Amino acid sequence: MTHTCEPITAPVLGDPDVLGDAVVPGDPVVSGDPVVPRGECPEVASLVAPYLRIIRSALPPVEAERFLVRALDAHEEERRRAGALQLGFSAYLWDGLGDSWGGSLAHASAWEAMQAIRHLVRKAPTADLSAYLRLGIRLVREPGAGAPARTPVPVGA
Repeated sequence: MTHTCEPITAPVLGDPDVLGDAVVPGDPVVSGDPVVPRGECPEVASLVAPYLRIIRSALPPVEAERFLVRALDAHEEERRRAGALQLGFSAYLWDGLGDSWGGSLAHASAWEAMQAIRHLVRKAPTADLSAYLRLGIRLVREPGAGAPARTPVPVGA
């Protein structure tokens, strides 16, 4: 499966310390619109965005940020060792998260969402995982970045 789409390059948000420029059609968490890192394909962004929202909603903001930072570290380690014998992204991420990781359903949800993001980005030849991870970090750092408000569902509904 080869994706042929034109990347978006028009800067809308400027946050050079975290992402650079990104295009945000609306509030990505409320509206469900994809957030597109600068130079990335909107088609890939629309597929990755729901998984970033899963991570953002499954974990408390501080833990989500830590998870995404560790994922970025794991990705950079994997890239640094490209062409050499290595353990790979998942092993580096697991090691970076430490012994306290993996004991909850929220952790399992975030882990599986990250694996899906990685799989999608690897299928798109020009997509950059680090751009999406930096975007995720920026999203969880925004004020009010906790889990979206949920309406309680009555028992038996």
